[in-house]
Amino acid sequence: MRVVKLDKKVCKEWIEIKHYRHTLGIFWEGFGLVIDGKIQGVICYGQPSAPIQKYAFKDRDFRLYELTRLVIQTKKKNAASFLIANSLKMLKEKKSAVISYADSAQGHCGIVYQATNWLYTGEVKAHDKFYLVDGKKLHPTTIRDRYGVTSPVKWAKANSVQMVQPEPKQRYFYFNGNKRECRNMLKKLKYTVINIYPKCD
Repeated sequence: MRVVKLDKKVCKEWIEIKHYRHTLGIFWEGFGLVIDGKIQGVICYGQPSAPIQKYAFKDRDFRLYELTRLVIQTKKKNAASFLIANSLKMLKEKKSAVISYADSAQGHCGIVYQATNWLYTGEVKAHDKFYLVDGKKLHPTTIRDRYGVTSPVKWAKANSVQMVQPEPKQRYFYFNGNKRECRNMLKKLKYTVINIYPKCD
């Protein structure tokens, strides 16, 4: 196994077909897991939400990424953790913090982040609702893109589409840098680090 840098076009094709969100989102950097000459996984990093950029750290003087998409299609052991660990080393900004979420609605609790020593900072309840369309829960971004609307809530009410409260997500952080830089980033983190990881099947 090896990890290589990918351009936006390749990442977009993969994510739109294979990721449950089917959208790439804001894209800064992407990497692929190559096994026997074929891409078997893709990971993407992008811009975190504005509130996270503003409130997650005190006096932040380093780049903050979000691990936005991760797709693995091989059953090879440790493939996901290998892709995460190696892609983190390849980010342009060597001194940086990375945030990521494990989606409880997809049965995730962040096992792969736990295996690669991320810091767990608890559950996050999203403000966005999901929308039940033809028996499937769709994200607000999907509603905007698919139906060309600016307000999914108004669209749902006008079309008698049921809105569903989302399940919580588990929030993780990872610090890139030398030991001193990582200690300083941890000191500036406003969230409490929880030493017991959440469990799931």
